[in-house]
Amino acid sequence: MKISKLIIALASAVCLLGSTGLMADGAQPWHVTYQVGGANLDSARDTDDGDLWNYVAFGYFFDNHWSLDFEYDWFEADYENYNVAVPGATYDKWKLSNWGVVGRYYITENNWRPFLSAGIGRQKHRSVLDTDYATSLSLGGGLAGQLAKHWSVRAEVLWRQDQDGDSLAPRGHFRDFYYGLGLSFDFGGVDEVAPAPAPAPAPAPAAAPVNPDLDGDGVLNEKDKCPNTRPGAVVDMDGCEIEAVLALDNVHFDFDKATLRPEGFAILDKAAGLLKQYERVVVEVAGHTDNVGSDTYNQGLSERRANTVKDYLTSQGVAATRMTARGYGDAQQVATNDTDEGRAQNRRVELIVLDR
Repeated sequence: MKISKLIIALASAVCLLGSTGLMADGAQPWHVTYQVGGANLDSARDTDDGDLWNYVAFGYFFDNHWSLDFEYDWFEADYENYNVAVPGATYDKWKLSNWGVVGRYYITENNWRPFLSAGIGRQKHRSVLDTDYATSLSLGGGLAGQLAKHWSVRAEVLWRQDQDGDSLAPRGHFRDFYYGLGLSFDFGGVDEVAPAPAPAPAPAPAAAPVNPDLDGDGVLNEKDKCPNTRPGAVVDMDGCEIEAVLALDNVHFDFDKATLRPEGFAILDKAAGLLKQYERVVVEVAGHTDNVGSDTYNQGLSERRANTVKDYLTSQGVAATRMTARGYGDAQQVATNDTDEGRAQNRRVELIVLDR
């Protein structure tokens, strides 16, 4: 591959990143990356920089902004004037390989993901002059985005200095530039864990209470927070009459996801039981997002979340004809979007009673 072709590939990747979604770091924190690119070595190395720079890494996202990678990269270039440096020499290469650790800070949580990086490592160099090791310091930056559920792309530019005194004769250090395009396989996290099975029902007591449900609303007295509801009223899981909206507490979603979190299944199972008990109730499944991202994107995401909940309720025996799914995007916020906790509360789904 020629360097000119690589530059075209990098430009195409930048255009592609403009239409991709944010990598779900909290959901898939582990990643394995392969990156390929080119180099512009220090002029004092006296090399032809036409070969490929190769890079592999294994890393982890601590949250949506910080990651740490253990990396290895290598590059080989032709030493232009090796016979001048060492008359009669037959070895005409300058080989570099580097083991290191690098931290990356992702600046935003939008569709574009610019990042800054810094790393330290141990670099081996071999030329006609000598073979030795040097401490390496790296600084860089780039862009990242998600292609599919487990695949993300990264474009990066890197500046590196190696320095180890006399071992890099005749100079004490070199400064090189690298640039590349990488593909990562992302895995792990909550999306890889199957939902926990529902707990087995408790055994029925030997003797039922004389009046377990005095107001006849289907909620036992010991759990009924509204024990005197009117006959025939539609009630929520606490035994209180539903006026319009049934909030599904703890049914939230990860950032940029329409996948149900495991802690929400128990709440949805109870909601399904209520809907099956009151067969004449018709509801709207309303999906909501936080305010991160464009209005168009959030509208589509809220619709996907609403349909996810509707599909789950249908799988639990609620007739699909009694439910409609509708997305409201970020138009109806219930908490601040200035904190992670507030944004998590806004990523929700509610049941709105339309008819009973």
